[in-house]
Amino acid sequence: MAHLIELVVALGSVLVLAISSLLWKLAAHRRRFQDLPKPPHSFLFGHLLLFLKVARQFPAKIPIAVVISRIQTLYQLPDLFYLDMWPLTDGFMVTGDRIVANQFLNDYPRHPLVLKEALQPLVGGTRGLVSPDLSEWHSSRTTMRSVFSVTNVQRFVPNMAQYSMQLRQALLQRAKAGKSFPMIEPVEKWGADLTFCYLLGEDTGVQKGGWGAEANAQVQELVAQADHPFSVNPWTNYQQKQVRSRCQYRVRQMILTALIGALNQEKPVVDGEYLALIDSLAAKYREEYPGRTEWDADTLAQHVDTLATLFLAADVSSMVLTYVFCHIAQDPEVAAELRKEHNAVFPGDAQTTLDALRQNPSKIKELPYTTAVIKESMRLRPPGLSGTLAPNGHTVNFKGTEHSLDGLFLFTNLFRLQSNNAYTSSPQSFDPTRWLPQPSTELADSWRPFQRGQHSCMGENMMMPGLVTALLMTVRDVDVALAYDDGDIRLSPELGGVAYMEGNFAAKPARGLPVLLTALAQ
Repeated sequence: MAHLIELVVALGSVLVLAISSLLWKLAAHRRRFQDLPKPPHSFLFGHLLLFLKVARQFPAKIPIAVVISRIQTLYQLPDLFYLDMWPLTDGFMVTGDRIVANQFLNDYPRHPLVLKEALQPLVGGTRGLVSPDLSEWHSSRTTMRSVFSVTNVQRFVPNMAQYSMQLRQALLQRAKAGKSFPMIEPVEKWGADLTFCYLLGEDTGVQKGGWGAEANAQVQELVAQADHPFSVNPWTNYQQKQVRSRCQYRVRQMILTALIGALNQEKPVVDGEYLALIDSLAAKYREEYPGRTEWDADTLAQHVDTLATLFLAADVSSMVLTYVFCHIAQDPEVAAELRKEHNAVFPGDAQTTLDALRQNPSKIKELPYTTAVIKESMRLRPPGLSGTLAPNGHTVNFKGTEHSLDGLFLFTNLFRLQSNNAYTSSPQSFDPTRWLPQPSTELADSWRPFQRGQHSCMGENMMMPGLVTALLMTVRDVDVALAYDDGDIRLSPELGGVAYMEGNFAAKPARGLPVLLTALAQ
């Protein structure tokens, strides 16, 4: 009996010490950031319960950035404020201020937690573009930079036009059927066709049912996994992990096969033709290791992870184009102005336009209003998140007050930054003309869906002409109308109404943007 009492006392002492230690750490953490701007704050729970309360006001898959924006609005917080999410993280310093955002995006390295928690589980690896080792990450970007140059992308424009012609045909077939459908479905296939061809240097036939269609299906399943909520049921988590592993294995095997083939089948460089990423990687390897016909294990691991990351990026382009169609569908004047510009620069039918782009790919640059429509859509519905980690000793000055950033996760809320009324008038209005002939300095500096500095996305050089080409090849031939049901969830207009954003990896319009198409007279 005495031994049992001693054991109980010992366990009680350990429990008291553990609770005391936790409370001491909690108090120290709360004091550390007590002077920062923030919403109502609980000593015990910080802002965790507040965040969950606001998040429950939205559909389950609403982007985190939207929840944070709502918190800022509810509590009239400045464009630099703190969210205490300890012990999940040390905390978030959130900004929608362009000057502070410049510091967040340009002065600090990527936060490894973003890679570990978000991208690595989807990619299925930790190397190349998802490596937390900054030197390896920079090396991977440097290796592929020339492939994403403006010159190389311009050489790819005829391919873009051909895939956009296939998208046009798919949309005309849908129009003929006369039934509503999710616009994201054909657009996803178009985006995958462009991306896979640019990376691998071959037509994988996504829209035509080739082997790329299988790869795209696996990529879409992986993207869907990114938005599955965490479950307390271990069996559910196990099943989700199995799905991810199966999809990753299939995608990575396709990439592995393509890499091996590229090293053993050297393609001649043809003047005026684009250089695919996989051929560039193989050429650099042969130059560094003459005579080798097999990849070394380390290089192969890096390239597989990098290409797997870029395969996932195909989903972002489809999200952007779908939202452009969403805005066009709601504004007949914008659609009319697009057609007017397209007819002026590319008179004739779709085939004539395709031939013109094959002869002169640079002509795609002569569509400023079309580019403005895309930029305006991305301003209101930006893809992705932007997170970094501040080194110790760093501070930020906001309206004359210096705030410590030590150990803080820095989050630039693009959703807020790009619709900040300090930088543009009527920020919730869809107005492409605000970009013409030149946007204001404040507007241009606050627009950053592709990030800036060391965080910049090289895919911008490819995505923008790809989107322009898709609109050029489709808008003159089909009219788009939204086809949501009366009972569908409808958020406030600034959040997109019935076409609100769903997901965090590449947030898409709710229900994939159901539309009804009408073929226009040729």
